[in-house]
Amino acid sequence: MPRSRRKIVRRHPHWIEWTTGLLSTALVVTMTGMIVYHGVTAEDAAPDLSVTVTAQRQTMQGFALSFVVSNAGKKTAAGVPVTGRLLDGEGQAVETREVTIDYVPAQSQVEGTLLFSGNPRGYRVDLRASGYSDP
Repeated sequence: MPRSRRKIVRRHPHWIEWTTGLLSTALVVTMTGMIVYHGVTAEDAAPDLSVTVTAQRQTMQGFALSFVVSNAGKKTAAGVPVTGRLLDGEGQAVETREVTIDYVPAQSQVEGTLLFSGNPRGYRVDLRASGYSDP
């Protein structure tokens, strides 16, 4: 009875497989380290809101005052009321309007518009975010 000989060939992984495995491992370890670092060192900062007028235009019902709410903070603000007042020369409010912005994400901007019946160009405009809630 003839004996059949099987030839066992041991193949070592190709260098591309080793390179891909090492790069993937390095990427996963780096990303995990960054997430842990930001989680440990992050401050519980509040939203940092500011409001800037971007445009004024006449509409069929009066005047539109467009603005941008910027959040420079690292936390999202929800339910942000933006109050706009037209002030005369003595600082008295001639007209007041308010709109609520649903969400202002961290480090982003949201646009909005207030509608006035009087022309804002004849008055000093006081525009501010008057509060927020945590989402």
